[in-house]
Amino acid sequence: MLLAKREAHEKLNVRNKKPMIRKNTATGEMAAGFLDPQTGVFELVMEVNDERDIDTFLEDYDLSVVMISKM
Repeated sequence: MLLAKREAHEKLNVRNKKPMIRKNTATGEMAAGFLDPQTGVFELVMEVNDERDIDTFLEDYDLSVVMISKM
């Protein structure tokens, strides 16, 4: 799963959405994004390869670690 990081001008509207890290149990790949609790749709933001990617995700969307859930 090769994904390009979204550019700053392409940021998602994250109001009322829950930040999550999703891990594929079969392949072990991880992805960061936002879950819409009303529709259940996960909007993918970026592929996570290491902790630096998670730090970038947190910084880009002004989040803290305690706000993120695992899916």
